[in-house]
Amino acid sequence: MFDRLLYISRAQPTVDARGVYDIIRVAHNRNSEYNLTGALLFLDGYFVQVLEGEPFRVQERFAIIAADPRHEDVQLRQTSRVNTRMFTDQWMALRLKSSIDSRRFEEIDYLPGLPATHFDAATVLGFVQACCVDLGLPST
Repeated sequence: MFDRLLYISRAQPTVDARGVYDIIRVAHNRNSEYNLTGALLFLDGYFVQVLEGEPFRVQERFAIIAADPRHEDVQLRQTSRVNTRMFTDQWMALRLKSSIDSRRFEEIDYLPGLPATHFDAATVLGFVQACCVDLGLPST
């Protein structure tokens, strides 16, 4: 059994694409060590992340992520116990808004930050998965 965690946060204004690439570089190294997988979208100044793995490791990593000063207003949108991973071979897939097919945004009537008042966790999770499938990344 694995835990799957979904959160959304607002990036500090100083975070740009280069900063996000730095985050991913470190995440790949750390996640491969701890056998964590997932995906990170960077959209309109917001992070949308799915993190999967052993429950202790997911919770441990999320505590560190939540304390990271590069973002604020961290909203844990879902934690679930699952039998299989959604991002089986991705230490941390990355998608920037500019690399996502615009139809993905139209399909869900996208609003920046994917507010909980308009988007339930299942919709956000499906959106993240669809964005990564477009990249040809393996997922289940």
